[in-house]
Amino acid sequence: MNRCLPRFVLEGPASVHRPASRMAEKQQRLVLSIIDFLNQSIIDGTVKADDKESLEIAIQCIGEAFGVDPLSKQQVERLTVKPATLQNIFDVYLKTMNKVGAASQGTSAAASASTSQSKLPTADDKAQAEKLKQAGNSQMTAKKYDEAIASYTKAIAFDPVNPIYYSNRAAAHSSKGDHLSAVGDAEKAISVDPKYVKSYHRLGCVSFNLMI
Repeated sequence: MNRCLPRFVLEGPASVHRPASRMAEKQQRLVLSIIDFLNQSIIDGTVKADDKESLEIAIQCIGEAFGVDPLSKQQVERLTVKPATLQNIFDVYLKTMNKVGAASQGTSAAASASTSQSKLPTADDKAQAEKLKQAGNSQMTAKKYDEAIASYTKAIAFDPVNPIYYSNRAAAHSSKGDHLSAVGDAEKAISVDPKYVKSYHRLGCVSFNLMI
């Protein structure tokens, strides 16, 4: 008997389950990671023996609700994020948030000081940088990542205090698989302007990519 559903539902047709094909694959990958985490918590003794059965029922319910079967080899191969684990990903998130906090508190003054000491870009410099950024964006769309990196680098030379150019270059590095360089550019974008929110998202994404 399915322990996840009330009796009156069990008497209905099997089609009450949500078809797996209707569930976004990204959601299913998250659900499989949660199931793996819960199963590991049972195996390693994190969960007390008295609570084991309740957790096993919860795992079954979660899997059925989202159309995820952790016993299906084909589905697991399609959805798994291993060797990363949910705990690893959460640890990366916490580290990223700590960096965000440190950057917001510690780099704002440093960035302001650096900007005041260096030559600020002129209107012409900013215009040239913007043209180069647009060229880089077009090259990214065409998957010409090396050319995009070169364009963003030239844009930075004209306007080194615009975080967008570092963030975009981070995206280009990440797209070609150079996640370490992407992390460096994402962190640079944050140091240039801690208020540019997209840089934090970029840093989180590339940090995650380093783990999978």
